[in-house]
Amino acid sequence: MIWSFSLFLAFGSVTPALAESAQTKLAPSSILDERPAQSSKKDEPQTVLEGERGRTLVTKGHTEQIGAGVEFSTFERFDARGWINGEMLKVDLSNPSVSADLLHPGVVSKAEGISKSANRKGAIAGVNGDFFDINNTNAPLGAEIESGKLVKGAQPGREQAAGITAEGIGQLAAILLEGSVTFHNRNHSLSSLNQSTIPANGIGVYTSLWGAASRSGVANGSGTVQEVKVENGKVVEMGSSISNHAISENAFILIGREAGATILQQLKVGDEVTIKYSPKVQNGQPFQFAIGGNPVLVKEGKVQPVDDSVTAPRTAVGFSADGKEMYLVVVDGRQASSRGMTLFEMGELMKEFGSFHSLNLDGGGSSTMVARAAGGNQANIKNNPSDGTERAVPNGIGIFTEKGNGILSGFNVTTQSKLEHSDRVFPGLTRNYTAAGYDNAYDHVQVGDISWGTLPGDVGRFEKDGVFRAEKPGTAKIEGQVENKKGTAPITVLAGLEQIKPNVPKLGLAAGATDIFHVNGYDKNGYTAPIEPQDVSLDFDSSVIDVQKNADGTFTVMAKTDEGSTLITVTVNDKKAYLPVTVGLKTETVSEMEALSEWRFSSARGSGTIETAAGRTNNGIKVTFDFTQSTGTRTANIHPVQPIILPGQPQSIGVWVKGNGKGEWMSFTVRGADGSTHYLYGPYVTWMGWKKVEIPVPQGVTYPLELRTIGAIETNKAKQYTDELVYDDLTVKVSPTVEVPVVPEKADPLVMQNEDIGSDRWKFAVMSDSQFVASSPNSQQVKLARESLREIVKNDPEFLLVGGDLVDTAYPADFELAKQILEEEVGGKFPIYYVPGNHEIMGTGNLDNFMNTFKENKYFFTHKGTQFALLDSSTGSFRTSDFDQLVELKKTLEKAANDPAIKNVVIFGHHPTRDPLSIQNSQLSDRKEAELIETWLTEFREESGGKGVIYLSGHAHTVNVDRVDGVPYMVVGPAGKAPYGSADDGGFYAWTMFGIDPTAIPSKANGPEKSSEQSPIHDTEWIRAKVNPLLEGVTIDAQSSVSIGQTIEVKGIGHQAGNLNFPLQYPASVNWSGSEHVFIGTGEALAKAKESNKYHAVFDLATGTLTGIQKGEITLVVESNGVKAEKTITIS
Repeated sequence: MIWSFSLFLAFGSVTPALAESAQTKLAPSSILDERPAQSSKKDEPQTVLEGERGRTLVTKGHTEQIGAGVEFSTFERFDARGWINGEMLKVDLSNPSVSADLLHPGVVSKAEGISKSANRKGAIAGVNGDFFDINNTNAPLGAEIESGKLVKGAQPGREQAAGITAEGIGQLAAILLEGSVTFHNRNHSLSSLNQSTIPANGIGVYTSLWGAASRSGVANGSGTVQEVKVENGKVVEMGSSISNHAISENAFILIGREAGATILQQLKVGDEVTIKYSPKVQNGQPFQFAIGGNPVLVKEGKVQPVDDSVTAPRTAVGFSADGKEMYLVVVDGRQASSRGMTLFEMGELMKEFGSFHSLNLDGGGSSTMVARAAGGNQANIKNNPSDGTERAVPNGIGIFTEKGNGILSGFNVTTQSKLEHSDRVFPGLTRNYTAAGYDNAYDHVQVGDISWGTLPGDVGRFEKDGVFRAEKPGTAKIEGQVENKKGTAPITVLAGLEQIKPNVPKLGLAAGATDIFHVNGYDKNGYTAPIEPQDVSLDFDSSVIDVQKNADGTFTVMAKTDEGSTLITVTVNDKKAYLPVTVGLKTETVSEMEALSEWRFSSARGSGTIETAAGRTNNGIKVTFDFTQSTGTRTANIHPVQPIILPGQPQSIGVWVKGNGKGEWMSFTVRGADGSTHYLYGPYVTWMGWKKVEIPVPQGVTYPLELRTIGAIETNKAKQYTDELVYDDLTVKVSPTVEVPVVPEKADPLVMQNEDIGSDRWKFAVMSDSQFVASSPNSQQVKLARESLREIVKNDPEFLLVGGDLVDTAYPADFELAKQILEEEVGGKFPIYYVPGNHEIMGTGNLDNFMNTFKENKYFFTHKGTQFALLDSSTGSFRTSDFDQLVELKKTLEKAANDPAIKNVVIFGHHPTRDPLSIQNSQLSDRKEAELIETWLTEFREESGGKGVIYLSGHAHTVNVDRVDGVPYMVVGPAGKAPYGSADDGGFYAWTMFGIDPTAIPSKANGPEKSSEQSPIHDTEWIRAKVNPLLEGVTIDAQSSVSIGQTIEVKGIGHQAGNLNFPLQYPASVNWSGSEHVFIGTGEALAKAKESNKYHAVFDLATGTLTGIQKGEITLVVESNGVKAEKTITIS
């Protein structure tokens, strides 16, 4: 029931009449509507798959023709267990120009990358094959048949194979070795052919196809062996041990063990010997090509009862019921981007893709797929092997097509740059294109001069071969043409370039090393595109580095000195950005940690002491602590008594640690020169004795840095222990210094300045990150939380969103205090929606106590035409917190896009998709999940025709607004817990009120090519934010007098609890006003005011400067969140 959505109803503190009132105040969740979600993607695959094992989101997919009868596809999925990325080759075996055959290095006992095998044999695609005797002979375990010829037999128990019959039909069948050795007019059975081991009492034969690997272990250490070497049909050598002689094409070697050895001992040099062998196929037709695998995943359309517990990278082959289609599938695994699959899951996937029969092939680090593009010359790796590189394997399945007619049939047009969003470009800038021609079989065809153009032609023009220069925003097709053959590629010309940034904030090079970077551009709505090197000007010290432009859109930076630094100034049109580059590092000692008096101890949820102890050299600081007093995150910290300013621009901080192997998590805390706090996390103390801990400093920090803490942390509630650690010799690795100019970012219009939320908008409030505990009910955190709630009540929103981390630990008493505070300060005045953050599971590892008190962890509802989706990210990930909410979110967005009653959407969760601070640890932990959310929201705007959508969050303890592909993402400030950001850039205590226009209409600027479009209501005007700092006072910092024509700086200063002072400016909402004879404004209006002779002074809101115009006296007033200050200034 909707009643449970209202927090105060969960408290049981209101009457049923009040409950009914709350019910009418908030519409029921749209997710509760059982009608199927509508989608505008009528021709696309289903986005949510429902199955017995749960729901799966289909997030990406792409298919292209790479050869006659051969399709290459990629797929990406997301379920409760994680990400799945994979590739599939779909092969039409009924097409007479297509065939499949064995890929291998030419001999059985050799391994090589499948790409090498494929390209040597001319395959257009392929996958790895059978399991093999890895790190030994490399021989596959199963049988091999190539072009109808048996290459090797199968190890006992590995007879199952997949392959193609002579009639071109795919099948699964067992392959047995049927063979004999004949001498002295008697036939004896062969037990193995070119196999890594010979069965007990058997006779094995090794031909020239075996290769050079040692055969010394093929008898499994049997004490009775006999080897016979046969050349040209006669015995030329015999021995009672196994040799490693090379085997020529006219020879073979017989090896017998136990009873098999006794049989071969009948031979002598000069005897004639013949062998015969062939594959015996059980329950199938003779194979033209076959490869081994195990186990069978799908049999006669039914997934087999195989293992469903171990996930790993997988490769599988399957066939349709009639055997006329083959499916080769690879799933990546053991990576954050793809978890892999169990065998049972792989069987389900193969069946879903069309397999009536399917066999598992070698997986793990062996799983590899290669394929060419249409018109390509080479088959390249298409997946991400879990070893990081392609593994050498002994065999695989190759896909071959008959050569085409060599006549140009079409060509594949692509950008030379493979960087993300290379299909976008800014007006006035360029994009480089290339084309690969192909014939009727998609084989490469050399093409001559290409005629380039665009359709429509008004978005830009080609200046020279393959170089397109954009002129106006819009979408078009790039067309390359030779005679009457065309190839096309999409292009989007964005709105005007607003900002440029290198893709990395800094480069640090060792002497003689190189690194790469590229430059991205951004428009006003956050749409981005890489900028071609030819459009970029670079200025740097050429005695320190050299920079080379690359065709793929990147720059290569090369160190020219052993030690030095330079600043690369990047210029594109009139936009500038800076990239600091340092060469070389040196280690400097910060503290020898000899004196106990220079350090002090602190602990969260623990206790301890410090004392002097024997260090690694001389003295050290011993920390003794007790982590048995809580199940919450416990810390044992030492802090410098006097501030330690780290020298130079450290790239890492190090300290020697004497450990006892109990697993504490080492950390440093530093504060940047801008006031930002950065938490640096390192290794776990799993060692005994001394070891140096070195933790990198994140890029983007503001130097110099102050060391605040050396900490040992325990997050596992089950680990309860006491311990002691000894620290010694604190060091930093310092790079040469380089000063970087500050490039101010523009204030986002989402945050209101010099205006208030009008009565034409309805309001809701947001607060987050108080982090109080029940044991300190009168703490500053509690006081600020209560202050926020009182101010919110006074401003009368229609409801309040609490964005997690209201409490610091997740014990029942903490939630009882939270409930008490909310009841006392808000009561039944309006509904409260409280979604959990990471501290709502702190100390318990689950939401049980939260749910016992607050009942719900997520909400989906509509209010006055706005769809709300309030999500649980308590584990740092929406998936691991509650996967079903992601499915509900996707369905909600699809429905809202097509429902005319829904005008816009608000998404709210504790964690940002991107951390606005440089350390990047206050964001959704799964970066692919964050990217997925961002993609969904951009797609919603575009597919809904321009409806508004915004993502709100907390957690980063700073106020920030960013835009990603047309969508605003706002992080609200902390309402109690200390800020992380710098005080002059959002690092202050605050709560936020949002105002929504109930009459908003879709924006015309609803896509990357439409970002410059003007609408009756602009992109963010459907929602506005008033950021309210929690203020103890306000002052104005300015001179008391100014001369005519003089310009002075005027600053508003906000004063907060704990002596936190910050400039009253964006991103806080600030109102400036003044007396009659001072003009306050910006731009053209300000210029006119200067010329009007009406004013004694003008105050420029954009620059915070006051200019005297004529004699007199004026008063400036600054106000934020109801707190004011004024300043009288005389103009003389």
